[in-house]
Amino acid sequence: MKYKSIYILSLAMALTATGCSDFLDKKPLSSGTDAIFFQNAEQFRQASYSLYKFEGWKDNQSKAQPTYYKMDQGLDISGLNSNGGGAASENDWRWDRVYGFIRECNILLEKAAGYKGAQSEIASSVGVAHFFRAWHHFALLQRFGGVPIADKVMDVDSPELYGARSSRYEVADFIIKDLRQAIEELPMERNISSSDKGTISKEGAQAFLARVLLHEATWEKYVPSIDYDLDGDGSSKGAGVVKPSDYPSVNDMLTEARDLSKKVIQEAETGTFALWNECDSLSYYYLFNIDDKGGNISNFMSAGKTTNKEFILSAKYDYDVNRGGINLAHTIATNQGTNISAIFAESFLCRNGLPIRISYTGNMEDAQNNPQFAGYDSFYGEFRNRDYRFIGCADLPDRTSWRSTQDYGTPCTVKGQPYPTPVYPEATYNPNDPAFSSKNAIYTPVISGGTHNTYGCRKFNPEGAARANQTESPDFPILRLAEVYLIYAEAVCELGNGEISDADLEFSINKNRKRAGVAPLTNALIANVWDAGYWDHAQNKTVCKKMTMLDEIRRERACELFGEGFRENDLKRWGIAHINLTGQKLGRRILNTAYMTGIANDATYHGQLSYDPSVRPLTYGIYMGTGESDPDYGRSIANLAANLLYSQRDYLAPIPQDQMRLNPALKQNPGW
Repeated sequence: MKYKSIYILSLAMALTATGCSDFLDKKPLSSGTDAIFFQNAEQFRQASYSLYKFEGWKDNQSKAQPTYYKMDQGLDISGLNSNGGGAASENDWRWDRVYGFIRECNILLEKAAGYKGAQSEIASSVGVAHFFRAWHHFALLQRFGGVPIADKVMDVDSPELYGARSSRYEVADFIIKDLRQAIEELPMERNISSSDKGTISKEGAQAFLARVLLHEATWEKYVPSIDYDLDGDGSSKGAGVVKPSDYPSVNDMLTEARDLSKKVIQEAETGTFALWNECDSLSYYYLFNIDDKGGNISNFMSAGKTTNKEFILSAKYDYDVNRGGINLAHTIATNQGTNISAIFAESFLCRNGLPIRISYTGNMEDAQNNPQFAGYDSFYGEFRNRDYRFIGCADLPDRTSWRSTQDYGTPCTVKGQPYPTPVYPEATYNPNDPAFSSKNAIYTPVISGGTHNTYGCRKFNPEGAARANQTESPDFPILRLAEVYLIYAEAVCELGNGEISDADLEFSINKNRKRAGVAPLTNALIANVWDAGYWDHAQNKTVCKKMTMLDEIRRERACELFGEGFRENDLKRWGIAHINLTGQKLGRRILNTAYMTGIANDATYHGQLSYDPSVRPLTYGIYMGTGESDPDYGRSIANLAANLLYSQRDYLAPIPQDQMRLNPALKQNPGW
């Protein structure tokens, strides 16, 4: 069965190759919607194909930038570098280019209003235009807050081009109404013909509207607590606080988000959508690198793209027709994609559904290791009995990974083998040891300086031998069923003032946990349990915190969606971005661990201690705290507070200065 995915259409490319899906075979417009006469339904459908402007492996400038904002680089979950303190930019393509995309949507909608045939003939095309107009306005809203609403085709003389910004509430209202209209016009996934598979469905619009509603509801609930006026007065700064008369309340938005996500989940239960589970305990990891065209072995089960019904919306790639066009294998192998910070790694649960350190009294003095947590006495212990999303994606010390590029590993050419055959160095040093030239050698971990903060991450790693650099072509996830489960659970919990029933948990996020090998979340499981390994970003230390349902749902969201571009917006809408992204952060544990006794067996450090600060010092040293009883004793210092300047003003990006000169009615966001 074909799965739903969206191909990024290039207006300059003619898709004439054979052997690809029907939607990939659609011929894009040569010069955009302006070149279409809009005389019949087929011309409207052709025009709608040009509106598919999802960002995938390349951004909307067609540049290969998979890192940072799209893979959650430089954040609390991936490892903080430096942030904040910058000046307003001269220009920003996320402003002007996005408005260009909106103009194309408006052209189609304007032509549809004058269509002489039956409106039902062009309903799906009109629905696509409403969807993408909302999609692009939401991108503007998340980045800039209130912006000018573009609801019509404008030229250089249109007075709207020189008007003030609409408030974020007016923009959100516009997006919500556009998406409601799209839902009415778009077909259900099950009713989309085989020739149109890959186009936007009703469920895709429902799921996206649920995302928008949850974002805005929680923004309005939590962001006022950051003690900073991001709206401004609209006349001297910001976009103001005007709300439409029928603007929904926070509870109204949460309720609609719950109801919409429920509809998508119920449709999934009929078989339309499903979590991808084709590779046993490695299903989560392999979900993101399915690329089987031409016999490429992208996973050990040889499961191809046709098995993936989890991606409700995706940017579609094809080895023959539309390759990814970035050096993905290099990006992932060198940890320039996503990463897993020490703080984030310790938040992944054990398989019994509880944290690695727990307390039943709330006192750190009597905290204990989770019975399933194997500790740090060996290099491998902390990975045992843990969430499959962690151990499947982290770089593990006892195995190597297939890599499609020979620069960093061995490309996979065999089925049925999830990892390469390991090669072990000889016990006695031999300069000619063949292990030293093998990409699959297993070495004792060594700290070679730096901050020792991250675990590496192979999420999105291409494995197959049939993919040279720049040709890797897995689809890029835009909206997955797993996210819909998360939206439902969070909306229900917010509506319940922090409470959610076991039935609602089973209906939603426990499905994600099941794939991850983690016990179901229930009210009984976390009753009277404290997380004694909880990193408190406000105090920047490990504390003992009572487990709550809202915290667990947020934890689940981070563990499921990491590296997919959600994290910063999640931190902002919860009102904690300026907390989580500042202050001194600590890295991995070193003292009283295997690093103190391990002996290197690689060619470079052979015979040396795994951690020898006299030879290989850490950038910021070791945190000693109050001594060995301190829960953070012996960790590396990952970053200093002086490097992390993210503040409340950074919840919104600055309006580009060139746009403010073109339109003096635009007022800058507060603080810029």
